[in-house]
Amino acid sequence: AAARVVHTTRSSLTPTPSPAPLHSSFPRPVMSSPSPEGSKNGAKLVGMLLPNDARDLLASACEANPELKAKVIERVKSTSEDKCHKIFSKLKNAFQSGRTRPYEWRINQLRQLLKMIRDGRQVLCEALQKDLHRSVEEGYLYDLNGPEHNAQEAIDNLKEWMEGDTVPTNLLNLPASSKVHPDPLGVALIYGCWNYPYLLSVQPLVGAIAAGNTVAVKLPSDMAEHSSNALARLMEEYLDTEAIVPILGGIRTNQALLKERWDKIFFTGSTRVGKIVYASAAQHLTPVTLELGGKSPTIVCKSSNIEVACRRVTWARYMNAGQSCIAPDHVFVHADVADKFKNRLCELIVKFYGTDAKKTEFFGRLVNRRSHARVVSIAQEHKDKVLVGGVSDEKENYLSPTVVYYGSDWKAFTSSKAMSEEIFGPILPIATFRDFSKVVDYINKGEKPLTSYLFSNDKKEQYIMTNQTTSGSLVINDCMVQMTNGDLPFGGVGASGIGAYHGKYSFDAFSHKKAVLIRSDKSTLDAPIRYPPYVPFKYNLLSFLQRARPAWQGRALRRVLQVAVLAMLFINRKKVALMLHWVITILLGA
Repeated sequence: AAARVVHTTRSSLTPTPSPAPLHSSFPRPVMSSPSPEGSKNGAKLVGMLLPNDARDLLASACEANPELKAKVIERVKSTSEDKCHKIFSKLKNAFQSGRTRPYEWRINQLRQLLKMIRDGRQVLCEALQKDLHRSVEEGYLYDLNGPEHNAQEAIDNLKEWMEGDTVPTNLLNLPASSKVHPDPLGVALIYGCWNYPYLLSVQPLVGAIAAGNTVAVKLPSDMAEHSSNALARLMEEYLDTEAIVPILGGIRTNQALLKERWDKIFFTGSTRVGKIVYASAAQHLTPVTLELGGKSPTIVCKSSNIEVACRRVTWARYMNAGQSCIAPDHVFVHADVADKFKNRLCELIVKFYGTDAKKTEFFGRLVNRRSHARVVSIAQEHKDKVLVGGVSDEKENYLSPTVVYYGSDWKAFTSSKAMSEEIFGPILPIATFRDFSKVVDYINKGEKPLTSYLFSNDKKEQYIMTNQTTSGSLVINDCMVQMTNGDLPFGGVGASGIGAYHGKYSFDAFSHKKAVLIRSDKSTLDAPIRYPPYVPFKYNLLSFLQRARPAWQGRALRRVLQVAVLAMLFINRKKVALMLHWVITILLGA
């Protein structure tokens, strides 16, 4: 039996009451332009995309049809080093052909991308569950919902974004029009990251497509194999593979990709690898966006709502087993509310994840053995300071939600392993303070973090954190929610990153802002004062026009010049120029 690819969720499958051919029990694929080639590619997706009950039906057919079984279990092969250059050349040719520039191509691909997210939701979440033990619910909410919103926003605003911005024209160039036109950069390379393999791959892809680029998306298959394979298959099925190509592979593939002369590199990952990417990009002066990490501090002041602070910090710290670049990395809590804070934090861990977090589907796993060993060593350094957690299982890469309380022992706190690097795991070190300025000084002496969190209702403390510290973002009285606002730029500063994206910022990240000035070529408007020789009258008039002046004078002078330009069309230009000189002198006292 010939199986069809199904882009559906579990609830949309309707069982067939009477015996029927296998393919008749599945909905037809909904594609914008179905083709024989698409159906052929679709067969490879079957095992990955079918809901459980449909997969059971398919299993029996596979036993009777070895060829079909081979297609079902086939995975996307890693991209060889030789193929990397061929992919780059293909994308370069596609861009130079003008294929991706028209509005029609961009909007169609964005709609296909949105459709891919929605149709593939179940299979993508199930693949993510295999990689990081993340529940289907959290897979959608924290990994797919963001790209879904970004794609919809791009679809809604693409025409406006492509139009660019009209800007004022200076006095010397009147009459003329000036605008900033967004040009696609060309061939872009996006590096996704394993901790949120869909969010961190698809969100920048939205911006690259909207801006009109061809794109290679290097998926994190070496760390998140199932998720990367699922996403690669869907991308090949839904998107224009001549202009958008998923790439799988490890270090050698990455090295091969960095040898090419990309027009834009967008990287999400560690600061260490980010420096390598930056150095490679510098060889060709390739513009980069680097979304890195850092130790994001959280300050809990005594004016804050401690109950709310505890809930939000617990949720943000232990989501995805602490493997979030903007998770609260450590906490400074005011000594007067420290006991209440730490006690409630421990209670909420049990409330959210149970007495044994290993048994709940809502608590994740560390990505591999190496990461597990590193994070466990942090938890074990000061066992006497562990309030809760510290239980590990190497076979499952599991570490329970852990709180390490240093109290007022800042020496032990600041010299600990936990404070020597980004933790990136389910451990929360806590230290107390009494002097708010001491905490601010400590933050300012370190590397600039990707984000900072402040729980306080004191306006002075809010002002200090906003104006006297530097970080990629600042959230007051919450954690991590800045990611959900597409009108805010998301990005780091200094060691935590270069550039920003989300919403229109993603479009801008993959665009070159080209200055465009359009003037008339009518000889009657070609003022002779611009050309030599610069006799005193010409020089004085040019000096006057180019003088830096307050905005209100500039507006008044612009109106005078507009009248003068109109007058030149009907009156002798020399007389108008002389008249203009005297009017301006009287009007502005020049």
